[in-house]
Amino acid sequence: MPNLFVFLLKVNIALLLFWAGYYLVLRHLTFYTLNRVYLVIAILFASAYPKINLSGFMQRHQQIAKPIQSIVFNWQGPAEKYARPISQPNYWYWVEVVFWAGAALLALRLLAQLYSLYKLYSRSTAGNIQGHDVRVVNSDSGPFSFWKSIYINPANHEAADLKAILLHEQVHINEWHTLDILLAELSTIFY
Repeated sequence: MPNLFVFLLKVNIALLLFWAGYYLVLRHLTFYTLNRVYLVIAILFASAYPKINLSGFMQRHQQIAKPIQSIVFNWQGPAEKYARPISQPNYWYWVEVVFWAGAALLALRLLAQLYSLYKLYSRSTAGNIQGHDVRVVNSDSGPFSFWKSIYINPANHEAADLKAILLHEQVHINEWHTLDILLAELSTIFY
């Protein structure tokens, strides 16, 4: 198996384990900061741990296995004389092509979403509602924030609801939640 797929296998196993921990323990909790930190650390750790070199640990255990290995190799020796390599098509090459094609499609999807957001930004107008700088949109889309902008159509909301929505979206801006979303999108593309 090529190194790329070994890396991807390790990353995805780690992500599955972190997801199981989140699903079983954290998803019902209202500690949103804890959930956010857990999920960001899960992505970062899963991306980094396959690159950690454990060769020193492995060498100590190889010393223990050497006597057994010599018996196995001596036993297989006569059979190697009669074995001929079989030519096989390189399936891993095609699996890698499919992987990179999928990653390219997901990257194009992300670029299309960012372009759509850019178009929405250019069609919106700058405004100030209840002391919050916003981008006023004329569409029926729900309110959201991206980087330092809150996108909202004030005509779709009551005055009492508008204040709570703006405070909620301001928290997303202040805590840089856009970075979390971009990190999750990048991990979706490559993992």
